[in-house]
Amino acid sequence: MYILMFIFNFKYNLVTCFCILLMINGCQNNKKKLIVENKISTELSNKENIALNNKNFLKNKILKKSEVIIKNKENISKQKGNDVIFEFRNERLLQGRNEFKLTEEAKKNQALSAVFKMLKQNLSSENINLNLKSSGEISLENKYFYVKQDGAHYKNILAFLPLTGPYSNYGIKVRKALDLSFINYDSNKIKIIYFDTAKGINKKVIRQLFDSINPSFIIGPFRREILLEIKPFAKSKSTPILTFSNDISLRETNIWTLGFSPEEQVKSVLSCALISGFKNFGLIAPDNLYGRILIDTSIDLISDYKKNKYDKIFLTNDQINNKSELFSILKRFLKYTENQKKHSKFDSILIGGSREFILEIAPLLAYYNVDSRYVKILGTEIFNLKQIKNEPSLEKAWFPVILSKNDKGFKLFWQQIWGDDVNYFANAGYDAGTIAINHANKEKNSLKSLKNFSGPITGFTFKSGGYVKKPIHVMQIENLGKLTNIERCNNFKD
Repeated sequence: MYILMFIFNFKYNLVTCFCILLMINGCQNNKKKLIVENKISTELSNKENIALNNKNFLKNKILKKSEVIIKNKENISKQKGNDVIFEFRNERLLQGRNEFKLTEEAKKNQALSAVFKMLKQNLSSENINLNLKSSGEISLENKYFYVKQDGAHYKNILAFLPLTGPYSNYGIKVRKALDLSFINYDSNKIKIIYFDTAKGINKKVIRQLFDSINPSFIIGPFRREILLEIKPFAKSKSTPILTFSNDISLRETNIWTLGFSPEEQVKSVLSCALISGFKNFGLIAPDNLYGRILIDTSIDLISDYKKNKYDKIFLTNDQINNKSELFSILKRFLKYTENQKKHSKFDSILIGGSREFILEIAPLLAYYNVDSRYVKILGTEIFNLKQIKNEPSLEKAWFPVILSKNDKGFKLFWQQIWGDDVNYFANAGYDAGTIAINHANKEKNSLKSLKNFSGPITGFTFKSGGYVKKPIHVMQIENLGKLTNIERCNNFKD
């Protein structure tokens, strides 16, 4: 009897133990459920949370509520190429764990395709002779080149740029543009050497550069004074120069100026006013070299039309700072009277000078009844600044700009590589690089192929005697600083 009871109790206890073991095993299951609905909000263990944070998990890619089961750490370590396994209630595969990378790659390919398609278009009227070849690939390796001991084995291009100092933002922008041109068109036999003009330069340094590097082409500089130092050495070796200076008096055979000169700006906007029927011009400028260039160029152009009239004033810094004197000068110049309801002396007024000069003068003209809706205000490229475009007294004013012909594809290309925006110097720098490479690749008569060459980005057309024809457009300032193109006035210049 006792033996039977012992056997029965033993079997009962065995079943009980087995059930207890099952319960313990079930309690140790650490699976958690994660509900995803456009955003992730759940509590994970610290280890699992760290693991997930290190992954490229795009929450905005998951659009439908699903149940995600995170596997145990043991199973995660066994997976190859996937650090998190997703199981969906509706058995749909999760697409897009790497979708961000694919999207970025697609955007980059789109950018490169756009620029290569653009560059394969007609680059000039002598496209066959240019011998510009694109590698079809973009690589940022070795994008900066400096003088080395083996420099004599290369054809060298020397770039004089302000890479430090107050004008470094312009120089660095050109340097980036030159890098891109070399990435696309460079051969292993060409090197570009950058010289920082902000660190000082003299004839001794220039002579050493020319003797050691023997450059086949020069890009830069920005400043007129530095170009005058470089010019004698370049002329002695017949080395061509593409300078970013806006001083057109320096241009000659083998020296092309890429800057937007004051003369070009005045001629374009005044020509627009003349063909539009304006005849009585007021000219206001600072009393300095820049102001005299603006006024003299304006007078030469206005005087070509016998029926046209003009009056001018130069304002010194002392006159600008002395408000009572400034008011008196402008009042006399405009022939303002207390009973005057509408200004009648001028139908067009040119304001030339710095941003501060323009913002000082323009509101005073409005105070003396010069309404910019009826008296056409003319300006220089400096008007293309946010503060000036938003100035109410300058609404309907005209000013010139240079609009590049192939800007869209290059903008996308530039942003994918550098991450910032293009500007005038980025466009001009890229074209300067393609021209320099083309020249270095040729043995003879390379400059002849440059005649009538049209820059692939800027649309600049290079002529003999250092003359560069630029795509100049005249813009009108509208309400809230918006701009419209005065199409009948595009490309007016000598």
